[in-house]
Amino acid sequence: MLIAGLMTGTSLDGIDVAVCDVDAEGVTLQSFATHPYTEHTLDLVSRALRGEASTVELCDLPFALSADYAAAIPKDVALDAIGIHGQTIWHNPPHSTWQAASGSALATLTGVPVVSDFRAADVAVGGQGAPLVPIFDWLTLHSTEIDRVALNIGGMANITLLPRNAQLETLRAFDTGPGNILIDSAVMQTFGKRYDEGGSIASAGRPLVAMLEHVKGLPFFALEPPKSTGRELFNDAFVTELHRRFLHPSGPSEDFVTTLTELVAWSIADHIHRMQANTEELVCSGGGVHNEYLMQRIAFHLPDVRVVTSDTFGIPADAKEAMCFAYLAWLTLHGIPGNVPTVTGASRRVVLGSISDPRISSVNAPKVSSVSASTLRPRA
Repeated sequence: MLIAGLMTGTSLDGIDVAVCDVDAEGVTLQSFATHPYTEHTLDLVSRALRGEASTVELCDLPFALSADYAAAIPKDVALDAIGIHGQTIWHNPPHSTWQAASGSALATLTGVPVVSDFRAADVAVGGQGAPLVPIFDWLTLHSTEIDRVALNIGGMANITLLPRNAQLETLRAFDTGPGNILIDSAVMQTFGKRYDEGGSIASAGRPLVAMLEHVKGLPFFALEPPKSTGRELFNDAFVTELHRRFLHPSGPSEDFVTTLTELVAWSIADHIHRMQANTEELVCSGGGVHNEYLMQRIAFHLPDVRVVTSDTFGIPADAKEAMCFAYLAWLTLHGIPGNVPTVTGASRRVVLGSISDPRISSVNAPKVSSVSASTLRPRA
């Protein structure tokens, strides 16, 4: 099947679209591109994430996102399906999670079946609903010879432990904490830039020891998996409070960015040390791989580990998550469970997502037998 996987992450850096050829043997990338949000949609998403959106705006958001998604879909390919992650606005497992988008609207706009809302089914059976990428990591990166870890650095950072001969039924993966989200927020608040290009700002400063030790003490970092996190904990307000408490008015703003960059590197390495101490290779993906200083700090904390990007395995670092959702859509369309209970904490494996198929209408819908009025009356 030719499936377009779409990913929009917490970094708000655009709409990733990976067109993939997917079958039971694996996933082959045909094309990849990142498209910007329209200004209107980006404003809606930003307001929603800050808790400033009105009820009207929250209702408008899924439709605005779906229109942007439709515009990003390549028009010169005959797709069999589309798999969308949606925009995470709220993630509070095991109670709730919301990835804004309308699969039905997107299917109608494109004329292509859409699989969406992947996380809800896992949350419904007691899971974290995240991370969902590990099944793709296992498919593409597990080895019989190397103890490996797959790392994705998006807005949040997550790892999949892939010891040699890793089995899907016993796979472990989890969020290690913030990825780009705190760094981006710090750079915006102190330098008015969207991100630290190449890590040039962080590389010019020194860590604020008191601040670093304070944040290291957050309970999340000490939690045992399964665990996941998001903007509910690591957000702009959190960064603002750290800035107020720990950066002296005359202190270099670079130090603030350096400290949060060091936090990300430490939290990733600390989890690897604790959970798979014999790791030989770390395979990195996500936008964070472009922060050269961050990558250097991760390698510093893991001196005995070979650090590479997923490009080494034919999976572009920026495309991996979008490719994953193309694969998850294929699983859903074939009725195959896409969650891994040892990863999310779910009570069982479940088929993920909702399918919106514009080809099913009142004209060609399956015929059903007529139902008498007495059948519809509630029983005493």
